[in-house]
This record gives sequence, structure tokens and C-alpha cells, in this order.
Amino acid sequence: MKFFKDINVQYLITFFFLLLTANANFLSSSTPGWFIIMFLMILAGVIKRQFEKRDMINLLWFSIAYLLFIFFRFYVVNELETDYLISDIIFLVKYIFLSFIFCAILKDEAIAYIVKVVTHLAVLSFIFFILQLLAPEAMFRVFSAISFPTGNMIPGYTNFLLFTYTKGFHDFSNSGFVWEPGAFGCFLVIALMFHFFLNRFKFDNTTIILVIANITTFSTTNYLGLCVLLILAYRFRVPKINIYLLILIPIVIALVVFIPFLGDKIIDTYKEDMRDLNHLKVLEKYYHHNRMQIPLNRFSSMWHIINSFGDKLILGVSNKYNDILNKTYTVNISNGIFDFFAKFGIVGFFYLMYRYIRFCRPYVVKFENVVYCILILLALSFGEPILILPFVLIFLFLRKVQTPIGHKEKESDNLAGI
Repeated sequence: MKFFKDINVQYLITFFFLLLTANANFLSSSTPGWFIIMFLMILAGVIKRQFEKRDMINLLWFSIAYLLFIFFRFYVVNELETDYLISDIIFLVKYIFLSFIFCAILKDEAIAYIVKVVTHLAVLSFIFFILQLLAPEAMFRVFSAISFPTGNMIPGYTNFLLFTYTKGFHDFSNSGFVWEPGAFGCFLVIALMFHFFLNRFKFDNTTIILVIANITTFSTTNYLGLCVLLILAYRFRVPKINIYLLILIPIVIALVVFIPFLGDKIIDTYKEDMRDLNHLKVLEKYYHHNRMQIPLNRFSSMWHIINSFGDKLILGVSNKYNDILNKTYTVNISNGIFDFFAKFGIVGFFYLMYRYIRFCRPYVVKFENVVYCILILLALSFGEPILILPFVLIFLFLRKVQTPIGHKEKESDNLAGI
């Protein structure tokens, strides 16, 4: 089978990189397991002589700047306990270094292998998703019996390394190999964007697989991100304003306004979030009794972080900022943008966006298309805390790819094909 022929060292490195950054399984929740995999990746990179001098110099300067940043805000701005500084240093060693190692080893092949492995995992998710719909009780019992501890305290959460099923929460949506459907959709949209970068926005089998997988997540924010990505694909292929684009714009607006799943859900979510934010004391009693965190939604997470930290969000508080929030109420933040603000500030956010834009620009060419790329990441991260995952932090170190792996002549082909 072609699938087994595709498995090589680069494939395995990408596979385990994605499992670590998925934040769903026992590997990603186990610090020893995390560093063992990192060590094996480094060993493979050394054997293959993939660590170049310029890569190491870039990492050195980045690390120095990062350490100066966190030491400055720790001693001058926030004045917190030492544990918070240690947490920021661990983030550098654990998350950022993992992103660097992956990019340094795979280099120009990085995003092509991400597309390939994510596509394979998406196909695999279809099988588990069908079983989930047909026999949820049986799946839950089997997964519960063979699942390793993941540290996830959500009732009904199970993970079988390659698939996640949360009984009672996501009975009819596909979580794939990530911790929940919305997060899985983020991986799928970014992988599809990478695929479009490599094949110059052509629609093929890989595109169909990733789009269908995204649909099965039933996530509003991912649907919005996917819509913007498809608009980007259209504008790249048809750069001139034409009658079809003029027709498309009012149709999209009408869909958002009249389809309850899109427009009404966003409005209802905002209203519900504001009610929750004004009744945290009541919610605290209920969730504390059930040994759960208060699950703040997108908008309530945003306002709770703003109200708690104010102008400290300029430089951020700490990677461990949740400990400060939880001194008052034990909450679970689900807004990735403001989660990143609290961890690394608006300054850190703009630097990450600068590196992201710098990577995307050569592929999409026009400034208008760059704006679409920005909107995609903003839409995805507003719904899920993905910006602090190595899967997104790779934008700090990714290189531009000229052509897909193994296809020097045919630009229309791509490594991610099944």
C-alpha cells in the first residue's frame, strides 16, 4: 500500500510532533514522554546532519530575546513568585524548542509532511467517527478500558492516541486526534492552507478530505476560518474582481444572518457568555461541587482576562497565569487570542503574527490575500487556545517551500496526496 511506502523518518517525526502538539493523549500530557520524543527527534536530526549553523544561531538569538523579555516583565512589571518565571522558561524548553527541532530537521519539507500526516489522520478519523455515531456506548467502554491517563478532567473524556471521544459533550462531532472538535478543525484548516500554498490553490482529493473532515467537527469558528480560506483560494485563482465575487459577498452575508448555526449562534453565545460572567459565584458553587472548572466560552473568556489583568496584557503575565485567575474562580479559558495575551502579551502576539505573515506572504503574493491569512488565524484562535501550541509556534521557524517534496517538475502535484 502507498500509505506504508510513505512512512519514513520524516513522516514519523511529523506524526509524533502532531501527537505531542495535539494536547489530547498520554504522550502530550507526560513530561518524560514529551522529552523522550524530543531527544529521539534530536538524535535523528544529528544522524541526518540536519541542524545547520544558521538554524542554531537563529535559535540562540531568539532564546536570548525571549529570556530578556520574560525576566524584564517578571522583575520590573509583574513581580510574581519564582514559579511563574520557571514556568515561562519551561515553555521555551518544551514548546518552542520542540517547534524549532521539527522545523530544523524537516526544513523545506515541513509543511508538506504536516499536510500528509494530518490528511492520513483525518481519513482515520472518519472510521472512528462512524463508529462513534453507530455505537457510542461500545466505543466509550472500549476507549475507557484501554485509555492511558491524559490529565483531562472533563467527564466522559477518552483518548485512544489517534482519536478522542468525549461522551455527552461531543457525541455528534469529530474530535480526530486532537482534544476536541474545534481544535481538530483548527489543525485541518491550517493543514489545508499549507496544502493550498504548495499546490497553488488547486482543488484535489486532499482538499476534499480536509474539507469534509472539517465539516464533521460542527465548529462555527472553524467554519468561518474555512470560509475565509476558500475565499482566499478563489481570490488567488481569480485575482480580478468579477460578477461571481460580487454575487458571492451578499450570499455569504445572507448565510451568516439567516442560518441559525452561524449568525444566531454567535449572538446567542455572546449573550450567554455575558450572563455567565455576571454569575460566576453561582457557577463556582455548581462546578466546585462537581469537581469541574467553570467552562468560560469565547467572549466570557475574553472579558474575564481583560477585567483581571488590564494593561498587564501589553507584556503579558506568565505562561502560568491561570493560577492567578483561579485564586478567585476556577475557570477554563477557551479564547486563544486572549489566552496568548495573558501568557506573552500583545507584544508577543504581534511578533508571532509578524513571523506568520512573513511566512505566508511569498505564497499568496498580494496584500489582500495576506489579510485573508491573518483573518484565518484570528478566527481559529479566537475559538481555541491554539496559538501556544507547537503546531502554531512553528511559524517562528518555518522556511518558505518552493515546490512540494519529490515533485520538481509538476507543481500541481503534492506530497499530501493519498
